[in-house]
Amino acid sequence: MKRKILSVLAAAAVLIALTVSGAPAQDWPTFHHDPALSGYTDSTAPDTSYLLWTYDTGAPVFSSPAVADGILYIGSLAGNLYALNANTGSLIWSYAARGEIRSSPAVAEGKVYFLSTDGVFHAVDAATGGLVWSVGGMGGPWSWSSPAVHDGRVFVAASNGWVHSLDAATGAPAWSTFIGANPNGPIAVANGKVYSGTHNMDASNPTLVALDEVTGAVVWIYDHIAWHPPTVGMINSNGVAVVDGDEDGDLEVYFGIVTWEGTGNEAIALDEATGAEIWTQNLKGWSTSTPAVHNGRVYMGSDDHNIYALDAETGDYVWSFPTGAAVWSAPAVADGKVFAGSLDHTLYALDEATGDLIWSYYTSVSRIWGSPAVADGKVFVGSENGKVYAFGPINADIDIKPGSYPNSINVEDKGVIAVAILTTEDFDATTVDADTVRFGPAAAEKVHTQAHVEDADDDGDLDLVLHFRTRATGIESGDTEACLIGQTFDDVPIIGCDSVRTVP
Repeated sequence: MKRKILSVLAAAAVLIALTVSGAPAQDWPTFHHDPALSGYTDSTAPDTSYLLWTYDTGAPVFSSPAVADGILYIGSLAGNLYALNANTGSLIWSYAARGEIRSSPAVAEGKVYFLSTDGVFHAVDAATGGLVWSVGGMGGPWSWSSPAVHDGRVFVAASNGWVHSLDAATGAPAWSTFIGANPNGPIAVANGKVYSGTHNMDASNPTLVALDEVTGAVVWIYDHIAWHPPTVGMINSNGVAVVDGDEDGDLEVYFGIVTWEGTGNEAIALDEATGAEIWTQNLKGWSTSTPAVHNGRVYMGSDDHNIYALDAETGDYVWSFPTGAAVWSAPAVADGKVFAGSLDHTLYALDEATGDLIWSYYTSVSRIWGSPAVADGKVFVGSENGKVYAFGPINADIDIKPGSYPNSINVEDKGVIAVAILTTEDFDATTVDADTVRFGPAAAEKVHTQAHVEDADDDGDLDLVLHFRTRATGIESGDTEACLIGQTFDDVPIIGCDSVRTVP
């Protein structure tokens, strides 16, 4: 019991963040979270490796998940794009493409965009999976670029050498620019530019190109060999993060490279305005990991089996964490944690500040090539074994002041607030250990002995009703939502939120 209560207390900061923000769930609608590929979200994230659900696609999953409005979208080598309930893992719909889907989908304005390996770019209805439009002719040797959607356009690289801009609503072409060198990585969009790395094999092609977002004209080109002769460096299926990493008011471009002549300085930071190098750092192995950038640090994986944290301003090492194999996965940062998969078959959750291991999950003899997504307080990732994994708490339905609406709370009241954890078709509220439950921004404990089972919502099922002292909850004037956390008797974490209206 002591261990269980301590684990809930450790989650109190999560509860505070949930209630203060008024938004317990945050989407992850595209590869690496946003068009700039920052890899960071202000969503909460799980403190334990509790496996919420798995879904078996039947074929290896290299695609990374996108999550929007409670639905997870992901592709597999079976050639299907899947829409899954993010809370339960149940299949909502699947869409069959004619080629494998290694591309990570992007979700925007009710549509899901992705590229299949037969060179067809698809836009399907996010709710139904019905085809909205498709465009062919985007093939090449490695057709798995992940698109970016911004300002009514969708951008994707075709590994036959072209970067395309399409009208997001209709698929009509806006512009196409030939950059050569088989671009196949995720597209980044920031500050009026579209960024695409290339799979350049020799010195005759650029390493990275920045294009004008509106016209497709080349703004600048970065050639690795020009800065580090005679070494050719390529961006191997990964993307670039375009973020003000050093918080100086100017954007930087962060990425990893593969160098043909041995190892070198595989982590690179450029000036976003000019493409000039700011710093490079030796990761002691090639990097095909899109960096995540947050709080003055750059997080990325390396073929030397490590996950690195670098100073965003200088490139200096901050910490490294050893895994059992190469790390191609793009780290995701949320809630003070860094999540990344490794080819050692394991998903890792590390402390963002120190690099210490918080938890890990072994997915059997199956490598993790794709990248995790964090949304709704959960972590999602696909694996080579064909499964999609979800980690995090069960979402429980709660009712603050049962039978009352709009749940008016006098923040100065010296009494108590009743909160019911409701039994539903998917969850039995009577399995919750009342001693672990905490409520409100201050993580208030229940009033001693005041917990009982009753049918609070008159649906014929027994619910768990608890009482909390109003002033102990930390609910303040202006709050619009309050949340509750706890665990079941089997140590399963739960979370639930309901609306409130504060009154003087």
